[in-house]
Amino acid sequence: LADGRLADRRVWAQFGPEPMPGPLQEVIAQIVVGPDGCALDAEGCIWVADPIHRRCLRVEEGGKIIEEIQAPEGLAMVACMLGGDDGRTLLLSAATGYLENATGVLVTTRVEVPHAGLP
Repeated sequence: LADGRLADRRVWAQFGPEPMPGPLQEVIAQIVVGPDGCALDAEGCIWVADPIHRRCLRVEEGGKIIEEIQAPEGLAMVACMLGGDDGRTLLLSAATGYLENATGVLVTTRVEVPHAGLP
C-alpha cells in the first residue's frame, strides 16, 4: 500500500506442516525447510537459504524444490542473493554458527537463471 503496509497476504510456498510445540531440538527436527534469506529469479522462482539443513534451495511457487546446493562442510547458509554482471552469480552468506564466536564467509556459485530486476 502507499503507506508501506502489506496487503493481499498469501502463502507462496509451504514446506510441511507447522511444527508442534515442544523442546527446541524436537521442534527443529520437525522442520522440513527452515527458510531464511531469499532471492527472486527471472523465472519467478526463489532461492532460499535453509540454515537448519545447511543448504540453499531453488523453489517454485507452491513449494516444489527444483535445485539444491549444499553448504561447504561446517557452514550453514543464512542468506542469498543473485548478482554479478549477468545476474547468474548466487552469493551465499554462510556462517559456522549463530553464537558470538561464529565466523561468516561469502560463498558463490553460478546458476542458469539470472535475477529478476535489480539486486
